Amino acid sequence: MVKRLVVAVIILPVLYLFIMRSTPFHFFLLISATALICQVEFLNVYRTGRFPKYATSLAGIVPIYMTYKYDDVPMSFMATVFLVVVLLRLFVKKTAREALSDVAPFIVSILYIPLLLCYFVKLRAIGPELIVFLFLVIWCADTFALYVGKYFGKRKLYPEISPNKTVEGAIAAIFGAIFAAVSLRAFFGLHLSLEKTVVIGLLLGVVGIVGDLIESMFKRDGNVKDSGNLLPGHGGILDKIDAMLPAAPVLYFTVLLFLTHVPVR
Repeated sequence: MVKRLVVAVIILPVLYLFIMRSTPFHFFLLISATALICQVEFLNVYRTGRFPKYATSLAGIVPIYMTYKYDDVPMSFMATVFLVVVLLRLFVKKTAREALSDVAPFIVSILYIPLLLCYFVKLRAIGPELIVFLFLVIWCADTFALYVGKYFGKRKLYPEISPNKTVEGAIAAIFGAIFAAVSLRAFFGLHLSLEKTVVIGLLLGVVGIVGDLIESMFKRDGNVKDSGNLLPGHGGILDKIDAMLPAAPVLYFTVLLFLTHVPVR
């Protein structure tokens, strides 16, 4: 617990200042580095070979760059990734045995991590405060879930995937997300009604729980506790952003839906 607190006290203020004051290019570099590390962590869970692991992780920066530069990731990119991965599997490992299980981690890693991280870049283009808003809402939801689940949790939420998560903790996470969203609305000057803010908090709370379960599913499949050990007491980077990955596109599209005027910076 002490390690978790020390890491949080050091990293959170630095991250806040960087997000709020950095240029779009520097934010692109941050998200690219995050994608690279998270893909390596994800592929480590499935114990893939070193060269294909790093090659695929580097390729994950391409859609993030396309989003930063052109605000779009063409389908041709995914088609190219698929063909390259399949062709490498075809000619490097000359057997049909376990072909699908060999190819799947690389394709999933691209779909799961960099393509979802592209929405961080899209949110940053609207305003850096939306990135901080997303971080704080998910962090608040996680904190509510942790303590309510620890002291009051009795009913297991999904024991086959994540034995420690409880129904009480999940409900607390949703209330925590709504509380944070409503509290931050005025602080960041978001032009949203109270009702729309509550909806956003509700959606982020629910999707955050699902995002956490998705990563737990992969880790349980790979028989590991954490995706990495880069952050003492916290696990890997992927462990810290798992709930935010699916939450980012949800926040992006709800902002587009709810705001009558969406500024792009």
